[in-house]
Amino acid sequence: MTLLCNDLYRKKKNKGIPEHVILASGVHNRYWVLDVQDVTSTQSCTEKHLTITCSKTTESRETCILKDGWESTPVAVGDVVHLEGKCVSGLWTIDRDSGFLVLLPDLLISGTSIANSIRCMRRGVLGEMFKAFDGGSKQMLNGTIVHDIFQKAAMSSDFSPERIQTFAAEALRSPNYLGQMYSLKLTQADMRQEVEEYLPSLSEWANHYVHMSPQAGQKQLTLKLPSDGALSTQDATCSVTVTDYVDIEENMWCPRFGLKVKIDVTAGVRIHRRGRKPTERIVPLELKTGKESNSIEHRSQVILYTLMSSARRCDPEAGFLVYLKTGSLHPVVGNHMDRRELVKIRNSLAHHIGNSLVKVEGRSQMAPLPAIVSDKQACKYCPQKRNCAVYSRAVERDPVENCSENPQAFVQSESEHLSPVHLQYFSHWLLLCTLEALTMENKAGRRIIWLQTAQQREKSGGCVGNMQLAREVSVLSDGVYKHSFVRKEGDQTFTGLIVGDRIVVSDQDSVLIGLATGYVTEITISGVTCSLDKNLSKFSSNTVFRLDQDEGAGGLSTHLGNLSMLMENTPTSERLRQLIVEFRPPQFIDSLSSVLPRDAKDTVANILKDVFRRLNKPQKQAMKKVLLSKDYTLIVGIPGTGKTTTICTLVRILHACGFSVLLTSYTHSAVDNILLKLKRFKIGFLRLGRAQKVHHDILPFTEESRRFYPCKCFVYVFYIYNNFKSLMFLFNKKYQQIPHSLTFFSHRRPLTT
Repeated sequence: MTLLCNDLYRKKKNKGIPEHVILASGVHNRYWVLDVQDVTSTQSCTEKHLTITCSKTTESRETCILKDGWESTPVAVGDVVHLEGKCVSGLWTIDRDSGFLVLLPDLLISGTSIANSIRCMRRGVLGEMFKAFDGGSKQMLNGTIVHDIFQKAAMSSDFSPERIQTFAAEALRSPNYLGQMYSLKLTQADMRQEVEEYLPSLSEWANHYVHMSPQAGQKQLTLKLPSDGALSTQDATCSVTVTDYVDIEENMWCPRFGLKVKIDVTAGVRIHRRGRKPTERIVPLELKTGKESNSIEHRSQVILYTLMSSARRCDPEAGFLVYLKTGSLHPVVGNHMDRRELVKIRNSLAHHIGNSLVKVEGRSQMAPLPAIVSDKQACKYCPQKRNCAVYSRAVERDPVENCSENPQAFVQSESEHLSPVHLQYFSHWLLLCTLEALTMENKAGRRIIWLQTAQQREKSGGCVGNMQLAREVSVLSDGVYKHSFVRKEGDQTFTGLIVGDRIVVSDQDSVLIGLATGYVTEITISGVTCSLDKNLSKFSSNTVFRLDQDEGAGGLSTHLGNLSMLMENTPTSERLRQLIVEFRPPQFIDSLSSVLPRDAKDTVANILKDVFRRLNKPQKQAMKKVLLSKDYTLIVGIPGTGKTTTICTLVRILHACGFSVLLTSYTHSAVDNILLKLKRFKIGFLRLGRAQKVHHDILPFTEESRRFYPCKCFVYVFYIYNNFKSLMFLFNKKYQQIPHSLTFFSHRRPLTT
């Protein structure tokens, strides 16, 4: 295997560095790997010697020696790497005690995926691949709400029981959470019972650890920071008090370490030790609503947060796990050894994700995943269980006949309902989606934000740099803030962005990347107005920002999520497989009389009388087919053949029959053209999608307009989503996720056509 890899390295060795590759030296260095050699040292230890360059001409070359476990890094010729440590006369040494090598640093991997990969690398790879196939659960929603309550109490510096109750009541009335309750078929009463179990512990936690509390500082913890040097067990005993809350849901994108995280709470803490001056730190707090396990996965997340925080501010050296159900606080030290092992896991994960395709006889194929682990318990509760089993059979071609002897018997139980044609469909579309994602990434993607300066990006469009906040930030809704930016100096034209663009806000030098995300709401001669998910007013008035179009926001996660759900062992998925994969012909009802309700016949007759004289024969046939359809009807026609008129007439008829209709298109204008016509007929509807892209005459019918009425109770949400007089309209832009709650959108009777 080693010889084969070396042959591959040498084949790639003579290829030039592609034009699109950006290399750099310094703190944010980026090296191109020219050669890889496995070497046995004088101590009979295996080392890996890399020949690297940060020059496109490859004339300036350096050497990097990987040892003490780093030699297992799956680095190859042609890879881009980032190095941390010291370089002496062109020689880097990455060993047990110093330095990091970050493989494919532009591939930002979440801390959660890395933590999940500790016990099963396969789960981590699948988690990055299939991100949007889980519609949520009661436990997940409860965790989100409790997080929200804690964070609001923290930012208000008030954990009193009365205030906690107020935050809980507000959360349970929040339109966002009400919508999720509806999609999960839960009520406010259901969630109130779950949430209230946590509220006493939140106040108790604050009593023990928030510096304003009289009881703060009495709880004793054991904490040894790397900078403390050698401490006895007695001297390592300390108390910790939280003195400040710096941020909540702090977003960090860090190509220096190839990581992306969102920290629940970033807090200032004071560490008190006997006989020593108190130590001040800004540390990450990871909130957990599940079992108080203090597990390696939980601790690993915090260690990664400390590593990320060290790239943005002084190294915190430690972070804390906060278990909200018990109010316990567990310190987690981010020492070099643990960080080293997690970076190595991250590199293995990056290798598999970055090399998801292989060439076989000149054709692209999906690469095999890391092996399935022999852990029945871990596999039983793994959220990627189905995808793991289907991938095993569809892509890796593993047979299931002998699975009864295999510890991973779930491969059979999760995929035995799928025929070879289903597996072939899965493999085929997974390959197509992966190829398209790779093409999109090669064109640009988010990495352009940190690879190009604001000035460079502005020349090609998609960015506005040298911006400062012009006035105070205002709150548009819970978690949405209005920001107005003006150019600090220079040209005042803003040709790179348009209203409705999704953007990422970073500092001008791309050191603080991904500070906030949101949408452009207005562009004037003097500035740009945006709605963002973070309040940036905490930054100095002298801070200079850049606004980049978020080209990597969509991706193909929705398509892959749909592909995964299509393989479920459920009646709904089975029916869809028959229609989509097996090409079962659609079925139709024999007579219209069985479709049209008796009380709707007169209304339908009047509609038909009004429009039939304007419809041609194919349009009439199409309408009849749709009304008789039990599965689906395809209406195909070139522009100008009357499809829009036919659709409008069909919607009016279906509405009169009491059906619920979902209308979707790749363009906003296509949906709004039909809605503008239906509006004249006094037909009610709910328009989903970004308000910035909706026709101004349709804005009163948007979900946002209707959800923010004064009445914020579950009954009202039920009325909006379920009992609204007739129609549900959704704009489903390409690659944009359809809200899971649409599963339950219905009027009196569901219509599947």
